[in-house]
Amino acid sequence: MAKKIKEIAPYNFIATDHYQSHEYLIKEGTSIGKEVTYDELSNFEVKKRNVFDILAIREKLLVKELLPIKYQRMSANTFAFFRGTADVMAYDLNNGYKTGIDGIICGDAHLANFGFYSSPERQLLFDVNDFDESRVSYWEYDLKRFLVSALLIADSQNLPKNDAEIFLKKAVDVYKEALKNIAKLPSIERMLFPNTVENIVQTFGNESDESTQKLLKKAVKKAVHKDSNSAVEKFTEVDENGKRKFIENSPVTKHVSQSDYLTIVTGYEEYKNNLPSNIKLYLSQCRVIDIVRHAVGVGSVGTLCFLMLLQNNDGSYLVLQIKEALPITDGHEVYANKDQQGLNIVNCQKILQSASDPFLGNFKTEDKYFYVRQFRDMKGSIKLDKLDWDSFRGYVDVCIILLARAHSQSPSFPMIIGYLDSQDWMADAFVTYSKNYRKQVLNDYKDFLKRLEDE
Repeated sequence: MAKKIKEIAPYNFIATDHYQSHEYLIKEGTSIGKEVTYDELSNFEVKKRNVFDILAIREKLLVKELLPIKYQRMSANTFAFFRGTADVMAYDLNNGYKTGIDGIICGDAHLANFGFYSSPERQLLFDVNDFDESRVSYWEYDLKRFLVSALLIADSQNLPKNDAEIFLKKAVDVYKEALKNIAKLPSIERMLFPNTVENIVQTFGNESDESTQKLLKKAVKKAVHKDSNSAVEKFTEVDENGKRKFIENSPVTKHVSQSDYLTIVTGYEEYKNNLPSNIKLYLSQCRVIDIVRHAVGVGSVGTLCFLMLLQNNDGSYLVLQIKEALPITDGHEVYANKDQQGLNIVNCQKILQSASDPFLGNFKTEDKYFYVRQFRDMKGSIKLDKLDWDSFRGYVDVCIILLARAHSQSPSFPMIIGYLDSQDWMADAFVTYSKNYRKQVLNDYKDFLKRLEDE
């Protein structure tokens, strides 16, 4: 029987401090791993339930007008539903077995939350790109969510089920071997090694299949053409007075009230004051032109999100995304420690990514917390609905290596190596858990659709 573990605070980064040798931490992880049984790690009991009961905890904080859009997007397919129910899986993980090995996790590490973006040096990077649920917690939460998402994508693409399950066991070993290889690097290189597209292509390997390379090249080509100029072209227009403004498309894109406009601009001034000097100086040459509320994604729909149009004194434009940083939940209630949530997300992103948006920052208003980043700046992703068997395997391998790299930023990561090496059935147990949880997702999705129809 695994021993009871202590509860951890979601943003106490000092709690991850392990000033011990890698050898010592590996032994500690091995000891923990030897205590767990296969059934403890792999078991998940599928149950009938109303997922709205869990979703309601956070939805009290969301924009009610946008909830129908959120539900519509979640209804598209099983994977879209899974994307919109991070709180539901967090609830199940919190009520299940925990390794007790803490670290800074992504919190929502499904396959759609990896993508392209620009580094401060204008290099195209590929990495984890969603941090709304990031926090200090248990590393296996990320791995389990990742594996479940991979099974759901395999299902949606009609990939051979047994082959996908066998492959994902190997993917768990790829994750473990990536951690071992990362552990061999000098610590400063482990922290600063850039996840450039060139490095990603090398990770795919020269022998990767043609479909994988074609998919990657298409995504890269699309990403490099996404910037503030393309955002301006797509989302703005010039009115009859010659002023550029965002295109109204209510309720998805909607201009804010005068009071909200002033609140956001005041917060923007606070955000600027906390930025590095070079970015602060650049923004001093810009003025705010327009602000809209703009619904994004699937799981994020309902969260307050704004687009701010800025014009530089040379006439060029910059679009910033300002997103509310909601407190995370444990599936029962919103964490009481919700102060500075925008800063928490920014800190986690800077830790987990190999490099981050130079405009990344945060501010608070009287009762809300926000983080800020560039909108669509060289951002892109792999089209998961275009994956065939070969490109699915290549994509999963790349993403799970990047997940390992993110986890390696926590001092405790050698414990994960020891844990996964402790018993030869570890990979099988993780995939078995994910297969069981896939059944829960399918049940929840069917119930979700039925309840929507009955409303």
